[in-house]
Amino acid sequence: MAKEVQPIIIKKKKHGGHGHHGGAWKLAYADLVTAMMAFFLVMWIIGLDPATKVGIAAYFNDPGAALKSFASSRNVMQMDGHPPPPPEKVEENDLTTKYLDLKWAKVLNSLVQDKIKNDGPFKGRQHNVVSTITDKGLQIELSEDSRGVFFARANNELTDVGKSMVKSLTAALLTSRRPVRITGYTDTAPVASGGTSKMDIGFARARAVNQAMIASGYPAELCRQISSRGDTQVAKGNGSSLDNNRVVILVPFEPE
Repeated sequence: MAKEVQPIIIKKKKHGGHGHHGGAWKLAYADLVTAMMAFFLVMWIIGLDPATKVGIAAYFNDPGAALKSFASSRNVMQMDGHPPPPPEKVEENDLTTKYLDLKWAKVLNSLVQDKIKNDGPFKGRQHNVVSTITDKGLQIELSEDSRGVFFARANNELTDVGKSMVKSLTAALLTSRRPVRITGYTDTAPVASGGTSKMDIGFARARAVNQAMIASGYPAELCRQISSRGDTQVAKGNGSSLDNNRVVILVPFEPE
């Protein structure tokens, strides 16, 4: 009788599921990363200029309108199969002809006051030059006294000391190269019969300061305006006071 063949029985043990092995921390970490991204995005938007903020707000308020506006914009480049022409070269000085802002006004005012305080030509004459920031821009006032610091009596040409002082001030203004306006003023003392009018005297002296600035390296195209107010705008209570004879250099915030 042949032996019976015993079947081979293979037993496999079933194991339970592995579970999540503490995967909850991954969700918490993902939430943290998302929150940080949102935080930095908000901080970036806060730092944008107002015009950009308005554009972003307009997009989220009406995305369709923003995209339509972009699609119809004249600024979209039209390709005609030919390579575009090379861009025009931008001169370095073109970037410095913008009008003054408050930040640069403070910088220039500090530089000018440092010149007044420390440069040789101003020694003993600091009170003849006053630099202030007004609502119109940075104003530098060159005022006369009995010594004839800038202009000798009955003379519309700058003195040697006056030229040195204007040269020093020009060096400070050259750090920014902004447009300037120069205006001449006079006292109210009467002029001799047939003499030069106060208006002409104010203009001649403003022009002399302008020429001295150009001779000191200030670009002529940035001297946007030379004018005179004559004796029509008295700065001091006594109109005949000599310090009403003055020339004002204005570095304006905006064009008028």
